[in-house]
Amino acid sequence: MSLRPRARIHLSNIADNWRTLRAVQTEGVTGAVIKADAYGHGLRQVAETLHDAGCDHFFVAHSYEAELTRAALGSHPNIYVLNGPSPDEEALYRENALIPVVNSSFQYRTMADWLVDGVKMPRGFALHFDTGMNRLGLPVSDAQELAEASEGQAPILIMSHLACAEDRDAGMNAHQAAMLETVSAAFPGVPLSLANSGGVWLGADYHHALSRPGIALYGGGIPPEGATLKPGMTLEAPILQVKLVEAGETVGYNATWRAEQQTLIATLAIGYGDGFPRSASNKGFVMLGGKRRPILGRVSMDLITIDVTNAADLARLGVYAQLIGPDAALEEQAALAGTIGYELTTGLTPRVKRIYET
Repeated sequence: MSLRPRARIHLSNIADNWRTLRAVQTEGVTGAVIKADAYGHGLRQVAETLHDAGCDHFFVAHSYEAELTRAALGSHPNIYVLNGPSPDEEALYRENALIPVVNSSFQYRTMADWLVDGVKMPRGFALHFDTGMNRLGLPVSDAQELAEASEGQAPILIMSHLACAEDRDAGMNAHQAAMLETVSAAFPGVPLSLANSGGVWLGADYHHALSRPGIALYGGGIPPEGATLKPGMTLEAPILQVKLVEAGETVGYNATWRAEQQTLIATLAIGYGDGFPRSASNKGFVMLGGKRRPILGRVSMDLITIDVTNAADLARLGVYAQLIGPDAALEEQAALAGTIGYELTTGLTPRVKRIYET
């Protein structure tokens, strides 16, 4: 009997979520962001599933992720590296036909060096402009100058990144869309990309030629009313021990939870060493027998403790309880821990066994 925590990865759900997002788009094509090991779900397995579903555009953060994606998918799809090129990576980009996303003047000079003597990149390159997030991106004011400098090989894509897409009423969304149109005027005919997961839900003004959904593929984020996403994973942990705690006794490190009455508790094999956050102490929950069971006391490195009073028939050694999944919504669990769904899934460590289900 294995007593490890496990994440059952629902590959068919991830494919269905991609199809849902594709159906929402009024124009352009739907890509997929699979950085950070596909948000903790498994880069190779998710990439293969989405490619089989019809996705031809994949986005990762680092070149090594892109190399893994190319090895998994073969020569057909486009693979964009969001963090951009490093001067010593030219051979890697060319051999794997990767598309660098140029984010800064330094990266632009790197790209110019690679294009010397008219030797073009196999799949071209993208330019990322900062339209207000003040993270990565070229200045909008440099658009015309860069357009003139790129006449030898024009970019295949102009992109930016929405800062507030999950807030559909945020004025920042329209501001960034307008700024991208300003950039576009300097690059007539070059396709645009702006929409992340939240941007897809914002409507046609944000879809452009290519969208880049990430967290929504995995069932995260908050879709608008009437839209439904399926969970990309079910995170579960087994019960190791069940015991009675008498009134007045405490549970866990620092004795942060004290029993007001006799309480039946169960200790589960998951903790912050597995990526389940310590900030969920005395706040998070698990599902067992279709009912919510609160976490009692501190989340420790390897263990959590839950209240299973009135569930003695269910709480047995080796029984798995659900922490994320169809009955324990990712974003709700994350909010109780003071974080976001992205952090919960990307933070799951290799101690959590991944089980892939089609």
